[in-house]
Amino acid sequence: MGSRKLAHTLMFAFNLAAFSSLLTFVAVKTPGKRGHLAFARRWGPFFALVLAASLIMVDLTRHICLDAGMFLEQLHMFNPDMSLTLAGRLGMYSTWVGNILLMVSLVWYVLPAGPDRSRDAFLAPPL
Repeated sequence: MGSRKLAHTLMFAFNLAAFSSLLTFVAVKTPGKRGHLAFARRWGPFFALVLAASLIMVDLTRHICLDAGMFLEQLHMFNPDMSLTLAGRLGMYSTWVGNILLMVSLVWYVLPAGPDRSRDAFLAPPL
């Protein structure tokens, strides 16, 4: 196995393990930390983290498939003129969006949840 294939495999495994641990932690802690909130506000950070992890894993999975000799024509990164292919652009942009969403989701989860300000609570007459 070449060093490039080894690096791709290790990064894929490291990211998969890190995201699995992160998602498990957030899923277990959410009911206690955000249980008083409406469903969307309670589970929003978790679902955003799932989407972020999936987007980040797109390009890593593309590399693993290429290293295994699968879908070589469809998944290569560069055209002969060194411009990015559709798969290359998709991998690049999905990683960027995934990383931004990961940061936003983590901040959303870590910040105090605050009181539930659902529509009924918002429209209730003052005490």
